[in-house]
Amino acid sequence: MDQVEVSVIMTVKNGARFLESSLSSVFSQTCPPQEIVVVNDGSDDDTWEVLQRLRLMAPIPVQLLNTQGVGRSAALNLAVSHARYSWLANIDADDVWLPEKLEQQAIAVRLFPDADLVVTASHIVYGEVEVRLDARGAFSVTLLGCDSFYIRNPINHSSILFSRRFYDQVGGYDEALSRQIDIDLWVRALREGYVFYRVDFPLTIKRLHDGQSYEFGNRLGYTFNSFKLSLKKLWQLKAPFYYLPIPFVKFIYDNLPRNVRRRIAR
Repeated sequence: MDQVEVSVIMTVKNGARFLESSLSSVFSQTCPPQEIVVVNDGSDDDTWEVLQRLRLMAPIPVQLLNTQGVGRSAALNLAVSHARYSWLANIDADDVWLPEKLEQQAIAVRLFPDADLVVTASHIVYGEVEVRLDARGAFSVTLLGCDSFYIRNPINHSSILFSRRFYDQVGGYDEALSRQIDIDLWVRALREGYVFYRVDFPLTIKRLHDGQSYEFGNRLGYTFNSFKLSLKKLWQLKAPFYYLPIPFVKFIYDNLPRNVRRRIAR
């Protein structure tokens, strides 16, 4: 990748259901990464057995780390501590990359040497649906400034490619947090002047399913935490005051039944 050497990191807990499709999408990259580091964070299903099987068929080195359940932030920091290369890309265990994902991000890094973090646009699927997207199209990149974060978090965590220098200087993931640790990291970085870019084609597929905490019996807790974080984010990023009602509206919307939200979105 012309000096863009990449360690992929993944943390997983009870994620055997989608692991094979997720890791296969990493193995199938047109510009493959140099390695992948996977932290099995206290799974009690057959995640560990699936990981061991997939490692045997992997075309790139795979490091497997096993914990008793240290939590998402600590597991991500552990994965980074074992990664050996100067750029890092996260993929969640239920998401998928298109084959050109890392290649197009590497192009963006070369075109924009001030980039600390490069993400891609994402396509959302629900449940077991498998989506095949065509990545052909005009290459375009957008600068993501503070104002891109006022209304929502525009970054799918599975789409990120970031430099180790960025991670070290910002301080990594906050292990005191149990939810929405990614947006906390983005806000801290933006306040310190780090530069984010987005490759505008959806090269990452984000999967929503009933096994995730947001949909599985914990929606109110998740959305209330999101509401508080959104208000804090607007204050920290010094957003204009007229953005303040947005977290209240979003909290109500996010607690509607999922079929109602889908109809509204359509």
